[in-house]
Amino acid sequence: MIVRDEELNLTHTLPTITSWADRVWVVDSGSTDRTVEVARAAGCEVVHRDWLGYARQKNWAIDNLDIQAPWILILDADEAVTPQLREAICQIAARPVDSVPEAAFHINRYFVFLGGIIRHCGYYPSWNVRLFKRGQARYEERDVHEHMIANGPVGFVRGGDLEHNDRRPLEHYIAKHNRYSTLEARAIVAQERSDRCDNLSARLLGGPLERRRWVKRFVYPHLPAKFLLRFLWMYFLKLGFLDGVTGWRFCLFISSYELQIEQKLVESRLGNEGQSRVMHHSRSE
Repeated sequence: MIVRDEELNLTHTLPTITSWADRVWVVDSGSTDRTVEVARAAGCEVVHRDWLGYARQKNWAIDNLDIQAPWILILDADEAVTPQLREAICQIAARPVDSVPEAAFHINRYFVFLGGIIRHCGYYPSWNVRLFKRGQARYEERDVHEHMIANGPVGFVRGGDLEHNDRRPLEHYIAKHNRYSTLEARAIVAQERSDRCDNLSARLLGGPLERRRWVKRFVYPHLPAKFLLRFLWMYFLKLGFLDGVTGWRFCLFISSYELQIEQKLVESRLGNEGQSRVMHHSRSE
């Protein structure tokens, strides 16, 4: 886990892994609460590393921690392993590592928002590569919403989910998405100004992450009123209304996040255009 000020979450998530994982590493980037004390009390090995960014921080841990186990599981501090998922992971890890053809596995997760479970809204299923053979996967160099790239076939862990439940006040969730929206807007502008391809392919007929990347790269930038379309897509097309009042609240929250990205995109583009005009005027002189 990479963490900072996660005391409230770790008291719930660590007990779901410390009883069966060989070693649990917590990479702290300068917590001011009791995160370090809680992690050490649970038997975790705590390492400090100044913040490098989401992908770089995780890659630093993969490269520098004294990990000896053949399988590595990466979790966020607000993600708990359900008993069913633990059983499914242990079944994979119990096999001789060379007999498992997959280099990594997607793990599904469900979200808990304001006390309710999200089972629709386009957020479930939510597959992410989290379990992988040591030395066979790394995160792409991306500022936000980074994905793991595996050196070989990637499978799916069936039969159990991660529970994503941030127990900190909603203020933290809003602040986090404010930071994410800034990073997302910057990433989109950078993609518009560069022909560089990401490590993760953008393919309509690829895996779930590749399809998501294709939409973000080739469809999303051309949509009008993205926040409204995001709400309609989540609440109606992806059946968010079946999640009741929790689905309604969650769709409103995510659509507001989409609005933040859209407005920050305008700001970034105007800033870039203004900078270009200044540079052009300077060269003319």
